Amino acid sequence: MTRFREIDHPTDSLPSRRAFLGGAAALAALPPLRAAAENLKPLRIGYVVSGPARTVFEDQFERGLRDNGYMPGQSAIIDYRFQPQPDVDVSGVMAEFAAGKVDAIVVSNRNSAMAAMAATRTIPIIFGATRDAIQDGLVKSLSRPEANVTGQSFHSGELSAKRVQLMREAFPAARTFGVIYNVHYPSQLQLDEAARAQAMLGIELVVRGLRVPDELDEAFSALKADGVAAAFVVSDLTTITNRQRIGEAAIRRKLPLMLSNKRYLTGGGLMSYGPDISEGFYRAARQLVRAANGTPIGELPVEQPTRFEFYVDMRAARAIGVEIAPAVLARADEVIE
Repeated sequence: MTRFREIDHPTDSLPSRRAFLGGAAALAALPPLRAAAENLKPLRIGYVVSGPARTVFEDQFERGLRDNGYMPGQSAIIDYRFQPQPDVDVSGVMAEFAAGKVDAIVVSNRNSAMAAMAATRTIPIIFGATRDAIQDGLVKSLSRPEANVTGQSFHSGELSAKRVQLMREAFPAARTFGVIYNVHYPSQLQLDEAARAQAMLGIELVVRGLRVPDELDEAFSALKADGVAAAFVVSDLTTITNRQRIGEAAIRRKLPLMLSNKRYLTGGGLMSYGPDISEGFYRAARQLVRAANGTPIGELPVEQPTRFEFYVDMRAARAIGVEIAPAVLARADEVIE
């Protein structure tokens, strides 16, 4: 059985388009465990979802379990808990998981990971996504994580600089661009890298924090009033959960958006550059299966993506009424018509 419960809310030096991060990524090509399924023990998994509802991340995680010999709801019992915002305290949930002696804990953001680490030093903790595992204080080494923690790290700082660069190249006549971030889950790493790109590219960045999704229209209108030609949305799991509303607000306010991956383009985003984060949750399932069946965490490197794709959605361009530089269109992995 799979259970769902909501947690109570308390009151050109820039990286290339298809860059390889290397390191732990080179160690990630471990085969699925399907062939050895009959030797795997049944699992009980505590899983904290970052957001108020199930997403594609959970679908991919369960697909990863199936491909590694486990059937969710049968040989793998998953206790899903929902964290409406990343700042919601989940320490009580983690203590519950630890007391119940689950076989592994899955988390989707830094706050949940830190709460899990405080609750147990023995149960494997797998993070399906983090911006930078070392910067976030989850591990000291990607290649040989210590203690009981490993997972997926997306090195999003460097990618932020590349996204700002692509915005600048898409609108070469513009000099003012925006950066939007969720105040519930600010990423100083991504903001710092965007600022570095600003200095290198000779542009002005207007940075605005907002509550996602409540203040989208207000923030987008303010950026338009500041003369912003396009804006980069700093990624977190709350923004991807609300990607439809973000895109719709962008269309209403005629604001071109640069987003973190193709899944964000739902509803009105103009461009995206980055890895498919949902694939990290698929890979995290393999890490969990190995850890829960006795592989030491130190032998399960923190994995990083190796493929980054650039998409342009011409449907949004037409709806907003903007033209994108032909040279940028030519560089896209896909132009969505």
